[in-house]
Amino acid sequence: MMKYLYLLLFTSILSCSKTETKTNAQKELPQQNIAILIDNSVTMWAKDFEPSRIDVVKNLLKNIVNHKKENQAFSIVVYSANSYILCPLTKDKNQLLSAIDKADKGIMVLKPGTNFSHGLLNGIASLDSELHNKSILLITDGNENIKSYSIDIPLNDAIRNNITINSVVMTAKDYALMPVMMDLNNKVTFDKVKVEPFDTVQISKITTKTGGKFQIFYTKKELEGFNFQKFFENTQKAKSENISSTINDAKLSKIYKEIQKTNDSLKLKFQ
Repeated sequence: MMKYLYLLLFTSILSCSKTETKTNAQKELPQQNIAILIDNSVTMWAKDFEPSRIDVVKNLLKNIVNHKKENQAFSIVVYSANSYILCPLTKDKNQLLSAIDKADKGIMVLKPGTNFSHGLLNGIASLDSELHNKSILLITDGNENIKSYSIDIPLNDAIRNNITINSVVMTAKDYALMPVMMDLNNKVTFDKVKVEPFDTVQISKITTKTGGKFQIFYTKKELEGFNFQKFFENTQKAKSENISSTINDAKLSKIYKEIQKTNDSLKLKFQ
């Protein structure tokens, strides 16, 4: 009888020890703060990724959020010629999913064009200043055609704050059913258009300089089959020696105030 009690006591202690070890391991997982930047240029309505590029991105992000890890927090930024923080940094799945439902609203609300620097600066602003693993996922379907700030400004600040920038490009190899006209009733007309090859030079600079990676997808199947956790777990050290600082803290602070004014001015339009 005593042997049985000793065995039972030993088993209970061992079980508690394993539970405590598991709990401690879970507590020790480093926080991952990730800003997702979603292209809201009009070409995101293109139908080469059925039913549209933007719809495929929304469904993809819902899947990422639904399967996110406990230590992962996300913010969501939509951008075109300007940008807006659609969802502040949070671990709340419901809040993130609600924001993703509105991730195409900027196509009609934001200024037309594609401006990486504005979106990146808002992405950096959306991440907290604590020493967590921080990264940005930049999603786009085209080259930058609007410049508000030098791209080196967000790159410098990302490097200074140890933020890795990963990029996803979605495009057609040859032709795509693209939006070509919108009437007064907001009805969009589509036509088959030859797609210009994507210029990887700038995206390569954005990712490489910050220790990130980029991937080009030509089909919906390729995009949906990609493991995005590989991006989120990528924490390579940024190549800071290759970036020269051309702006002081006072000017940078002024820029972020300008970015915040844009957010404030767009808040009502996104409600």
